[in-house]
Amino acid sequence: MRLPRSRWLVALLCGVAVGAASCQAAPTITTQTNSYYMARATAPDASRLGCFNANRSGRMTLFFGAPVTVRGAYGATLWGAPDRNTAEIGQTVQNFVRGYAYCRTDSRRRLLIGVGTSNSAINGRTDAWLQAHGAAWARMVANLNAWASKYYPGQAQIYAAWDFEPSWSSFAKADQWMHGYDITPGRRPLYANSSADGCPTSTATNGPCNNGWTQNRVWHLAWRHDPSMPIPQIYATSGVNAHQWQLIDLWATVAQHDGMYFYGTMSQAGACKQAGAGACPGTNNSPTSARNFLLWWLRTDRRTSQPSVDTMTDISWNS
Repeated sequence: MRLPRSRWLVALLCGVAVGAASCQAAPTITTQTNSYYMARATAPDASRLGCFNANRSGRMTLFFGAPVTVRGAYGATLWGAPDRNTAEIGQTVQNFVRGYAYCRTDSRRRLLIGVGTSNSAINGRTDAWLQAHGAAWARMVANLNAWASKYYPGQAQIYAAWDFEPSWSSFAKADQWMHGYDITPGRRPLYANSSADGCPTSTATNGPCNNGWTQNRVWHLAWRHDPSMPIPQIYATSGVNAHQWQLIDLWATVAQHDGMYFYGTMSQAGACKQAGAGACPGTNNSPTSARNFLLWWLRTDRRTSQPSVDTMTDISWNS
């Protein structure tokens, strides 16, 4: 299980009460990484992408698309490329790791790679299907981490990742997927690379978010499920996304006595640049701006304050 926020602050300092394993999981220096929408995922594409990131260290995510069935197996979409099942997604991640390991020249560098899907287009799925997909994702990620630990120890670790957004599905359907993931034996921690669409910007009273979600429901998926490690989307140049997450955290701290610890921030400056001038008006924070906004808002209240985040990751298209 994750430690509560107060113990994670000790972990950031690698305190003796926490232990070396936890110190490895919570680096004290803020790192900057790249994350990707995997629109191209052939073996050469994935290997080249891993090599391109050989000078990076820290948490990042390879995003595949919406949960789907692929030739009778669970899998995900790839934004115009052929859909891939979990076995094929696993091969893509392995090729990325191989490219990273081959090109890495600094033995101190290590990537903590999230393998991501989303809650897009899941409203029509049955609860049983969603739980089974979440379980299949958990097994894939656990197997990938076992492979990386065997062949690339000290170079890569594999996590799950999930882009859940209130505008994309009902809370009930998203929670079914997460439940399937959470109850699977051996499941790995999961990056919650998520948004807080429509959530309050002035109150911490379990206020409403988009599509029937609430502050409680966003917190439930981003933190209450034990695998979840929040690395939220802080896209808005106004800082409003950071304020939304701080208020969700404040609500949880007061009402549930279980505030969140934020492991990083996600920005989309790279994807916006690829899309061309004017493509992301008001939502193209730089990685540093996203990190600074979140820390500033968290520090406006001693109940949500934390000294740092360990990763800033910026998402773009592997296309």
